[in-house]
Amino acid sequence: MTAILLISLPRSAFKWRALAAIAFTAALTLASKLAYMGWGLGIAGIDFTGFSGHAAMSSAIYPVAGTLLTGTTRPARIAGFAAGAILALLIGWSRIPLHAHSLSEVVAGLVLGIAAAAWTVRAKELPERPSHWILTAALVAGLALPIAAPHLRTHEVVVELAKWLSGRSEVMQRHSS
Repeated sequence: MTAILLISLPRSAFKWRALAAIAFTAALTLASKLAYMGWGLGIAGIDFTGFSGHAAMSSAIYPVAGTLLTGTTRPARIAGFAAGAILALLIGWSRIPLHAHSLSEVVAGLVLGIAAAAWTVRAKELPERPSHWILTAALVAGLALPIAAPHLRTHEVVVELAKWLSGRSEVMQRHSS
């Protein structure tokens, strides 16, 4: 969804800023996961094995999308950012009952992503709201992707990358540290 919104924007400082923020968030999240899986670098005292990718990426993306989808007034954009942040908070929180992440990992991911989103929307000039056609395409893509690609195995790719980089045959896991 956000990719369609960003691609539809004309070349601007905002567009590059948003892409840089998303790339930085993804890279730092990946690095934290690789550091733990490959070398056991985490913080046992707070049960931290790496940033929650769901929390980090959703909070880097949805507040920016919310800002873009609202009107051009400051109160509307603040409301859009807040709505996106609440959605990201709910996505991050959903990882805890699933035992996919600890509270510290979710909070760290949310802080990382919100900081990236805030940096993005602090651009000097924010673009106008995208056209209705772009909004419709973004909404359809946002709803269709989970249905069309429900079994993406990104975690397995990260595990294999950690093995390859560290030279280990098995990665560190929360219960093995």
